[in-house]
Amino acid sequence: MSDLLTIELSYNSYHLIFPRIMISILIFLGIIIIVTNVIKRVKSGNLKSYKFKFKFFVDDLDKGKLFGTAALLIIYAATLERIGFIAASVIFMFLITLLYYGDIRKKSILISISNSLATTIIVWYVFGQLFDITLP
Repeated sequence: MSDLLTIELSYNSYHLIFPRIMISILIFLGIIIIVTNVIKRVKSGNLKSYKFKFKFFVDDLDKGKLFGTAALLIIYAATLERIGFIAASVIFMFLITLLYYGDIRKKSILISISNSLATTIIVWYVFGQLFDITLP
C-alpha cells in the first residue's frame, strides 16, 4: 500500500512536478469555463449571433492600479535578492493590498498588514518547508 503513495523521481526532474500539476489544473479549469459559457449561450439562444471583439483593456480602466502594480512588481523583483524573500514579500504584499484597497485608513492598514504577514508566512511554509524549495 505504501508503494501507491510514493513516487520515485530523479533530482533532475524534481522541479518539474509542480508546474506540470498547475498547468494541468489550469487547462482543466479553462475547459470548464469555455464549456459552461457555450452551454449558457446555447440555452439563451444567441450562440450563433455572438461576435468576438477583443479588447485588451476595459473601458473604465484604473491606470493607477495598473501602473502601480507594474512598478511594485519591478521593485519587488529588484529588491528580492537584496533584502530576502520574507522582508520583500511582506513589504510588497502590504503595498499591493493598500493599492487595491483604495483608501488609506487605520482599518485598511490593519487589513493590509495581516494580509501581507499571512500570505508571506503561508507561501514561505508551503514552498520553503513542505516542498523544500530554496527561496531567495
